[in-house]
Amino acid sequence: MTIVRVSAVLACLMLGGCTLSPVPSPTQPSGVTQRLLIRSLERALAGLDIEKLKSQSVAVEVFLQAGPETFVREFIVTWLRAHGVRTASESPELRIKAFASVFGTDSDQTLFGMPAFQAPFMSIPVPEIAIFKWQKSRGQAELRLYEFDGTTDLITHAPPPSTGRAKLDKFTVLVLFGFTVTDIDQPD
Repeated sequence: MTIVRVSAVLACLMLGGCTLSPVPSPTQPSGVTQRLLIRSLERALAGLDIEKLKSQSVAVEVFLQAGPETFVREFIVTWLRAHGVRTASESPELRIKAFASVFGTDSDQTLFGMPAFQAPFMSIPVPEIAIFKWQKSRGQAELRLYEFDGTTDLITHAPPPSTGRAKLDKFTVLVLFGFTVTDIDQPD
């Protein structure tokens, strides 16, 4: 009888140890969010008309409402350089102020079925039963450039804003079958 008790205690300890094993926490923001943001920023940059900027030396300042400011600033300046814009910090012919008025992600979900819930009388978790589930994730970036004369500081050009979007959709059908639709890795 004591062997049964000792075995039961050891089994409980082993099961408890399995549930307490450390699981690394995901990065913040998630990898999917980071990919949605960078693809939408690249697409917004691709929509800008920068031909005039290639013939002059420019100084670039970047402003955004939310997000990793240093990263976005360096990405925009590097993207402009990679596309033939000559940047200069000392006595530029043009000064560019780039405003990222939108830089973020949105998500939504549609579920036909039964959502996960906690049973009220025994506190037993009941899993989600999805007949059809659609999880939508969207990234969006909106950029606007203002061009100023390098010496007089007067606005010389204010083209319309450029918007870039990226999406990732996850579908679940009849609990078991799932697939993903995305345009994150499609070339511009």
